[in-house]
Amino acid sequence: MEGKELLNLFTDMTRIHTAYVERRLLHLDLRTGQGAVLTALGYCGPCSQKGLAEYRHVSAATISVMLRRMEKANLVTRTSGGDGKSNLIALTPHGREVYDRLTEDMISEPERIFAGLSREELASAERIFRTISENLAELSGK
Repeated sequence: MEGKELLNLFTDMTRIHTAYVERRLLHLDLRTGQGAVLTALGYCGPCSQKGLAEYRHVSAATISVMLRRMEKANLVTRTSGGDGKSNLIALTPHGREVYDRLTEDMISEPERIFAGLSREELASAERIFRTISENLAELSGK
């Protein structure tokens, strides 16, 4: 397979995966990207807006809009940071419930997505995906 064909296959795969995840998030009333923010906050605890933007690889403006929507949906709240200036973003009790449901829903995702692949193929895929991620991070300056 030529490089261009492989890149097209990779691009198609990421688009299909994104569409799949978006459909899975709809039943939780979550928009694109909100599941990842809930997961980060649920796993790591309160975080700065800047930290969330860096984690999601999005601009400050994008994360700000996302967090405003999530606040309106009672998923997150802003709490005062220890320095009195910065705000930390934290899950609300409702946000914690949605995070728990999201986590439960996603437990079987790897089995479904990677069905039919052997352990060796999964190990190869992991190495390939890590290399591609590193290449993309370098290309994007991250």
